[in-house]
Amino acid sequence: MNREITLRPTDNNQERVLLVAVVSKKTERWRVIQSLEELASLTRTAGGEVVESFMQMRKKFEPSTFLGIGKAKELSEIGAQLNIDLLIFDAELSAAQIRNIEDIVGVRVIDRTTLILDIFSKHARTREAKLQVELAQLEYRLPRLVGMGSEFSRLGGGIGTRGPGEKKLEVDRRRIKERISTLKRMLKKIEHSKKVQRKRRSGIPKVAVVGYTNAGKSSLVNALTRAKLVTSEQLFSTLDSNTKVLFVPPRHKMLISDTVGFLKDLPHDLIASFHATLAEVLEADMLIHIIDATAEDLEAKIATVDNVLEEIHADTKHRVLVFNKIDRLFDEERDRYKRKFPRALLISATKGVGLEELRNNLRRYFFSE
Repeated sequence: MNREITLRPTDNNQERVLLVAVVSKKTERWRVIQSLEELASLTRTAGGEVVESFMQMRKKFEPSTFLGIGKAKELSEIGAQLNIDLLIFDAELSAAQIRNIEDIVGVRVIDRTTLILDIFSKHARTREAKLQVELAQLEYRLPRLVGMGSEFSRLGGGIGTRGPGEKKLEVDRRRIKERISTLKRMLKKIEHSKKVQRKRRSGIPKVAVVGYTNAGKSSLVNALTRAKLVTSEQLFSTLDSNTKVLFVPPRHKMLISDTVGFLKDLPHDLIASFHATLAEVLEADMLIHIIDATAEDLEAKIATVDNVLEEIHADTKHRVLVFNKIDRLFDEERDRYKRKFPRALLISATKGVGLEELRNNLRRYFFSE
């Protein structure tokens, strides 16, 4: 049997979504299942209701429809039976593939990257974040304008349609390129302004909290500084860097920055667009890499963060591994982490567990006490 379907509960007030993934070999099956679970979380964050997930075993991707015409027709039947509004593929699709699949299944189709960009657009609050998201969306969609034709005229709202919107996406490539250039200039000005602000803070140690999305970065900054940064179970609730003063007894202070969360297969355009935000990571004297200790695919998420840090050239910075949410673990699980990661710290940001040890770690590193 080369496909799997998992039935999910639905909410009639939300867009009904079918998730689709293709796995090329059996050894990759578990990884793809975990990826589909993450895609489901992303979909719920975007406001959709996951009705089913569909996984196909296939040795090679089919160039025109990604999963083959036969399977696309099968998805059409499933979609009709369950009144599906949207198909989301756990992969990056070309414009031609999206068009071909839509022609067969008869409903809208988007890919993982479009979904992530849509969530960023939903959560963008500040002017900088909105500019960054628009830039990433336009740069992602520009090479896909060829052959899209009527797709943009059919945008009528829903997941994957937030951001630049119909009017901007129907203009010609030249005007889109002009808009991209304008956004880059505007973001460069913001980056310069932030750089000036950071120079004024010179002499004060700087720490940046990095980690996979929803690992507890904002909760940790709140717990250490008594700040009131917004925390949420939704993915990517933080898009802007937030810097707070952290006082370390007996008389020291440093700056600690909350940063945007990382994600598996985070679009390169998004990383580039958020350069001004990620500058807090690049200029930090130390990184606190916070990890959700309850995550099943914990080591894969650690590797993802390591890869992103390498991509932005921040992988050589001193890092402290911090496992968060240990209040949800059994004693034997905590002991296992201690054995496997002997230099890591175990904390619970919401319960205040292990924070004193973290403060002591920071004090010893920066002030040799």
